[in-house]
Amino acid sequence: MNRPVDPVHARLEELFRTYGARVRGLLGTYGLDKHGIDPADVEQEIRIRLWHAIERDRSGAFHASYVQRVVASTVIDALRRAQVRATEPLPEEDEPGVEIAVSPLTPEHSAGDAERMQGLEACLAELPERRRLPIALHLQGFSLQEIADLAGIASAEAARKLVSRGLEELKSRLRDLGHGDFED
Repeated sequence: MNRPVDPVHARLEELFRTYGARVRGLLGTYGLDKHGIDPADVEQEIRIRLWHAIERDRSGAFHASYVQRVVASTVIDALRRAQVRATEPLPEEDEPGVEIAVSPLTPEHSAGDAERMQGLEACLAELPERRRLPIALHLQGFSLQEIADLAGIASAEAARKLVSRGLEELKSRLRDLGHGDFED
């Protein structure tokens, strides 16, 4: 008795027949083991994301560049999760601890933050492609070695140079938009 073939599953398998070796090769270049991440888990997450993409757009063309972006975003998410794992538990409410003062957020403050973020995003989008990803990763707190690994840059030193030059250009663009002065 033959079961009907699920077109989404068939398409996913076709994608992995075509790009599976490339996906595994990319995962090998990121050095996930150094961060305690199992590359097989990341590959499974990539499969799930591609499956969802195929479900959303059954007639879409999923080329190598799209698969590569899915790999990069999945790896970035996995690295973020690995970084935020708690190293020690927070104190219970009845334990003595540090009081954190929280000031109320005013609408003016919130609107200003949103405007600054929009300015930052616009300026970031104007950066040359080669510097955009390293800067975005730097702003998210990734180390130079992680940036080099994720962006496919030869070394941490090359990533440092891209980040340094990109930050200077980003600061200049933000100054031109009137978003403040920055320390050098």
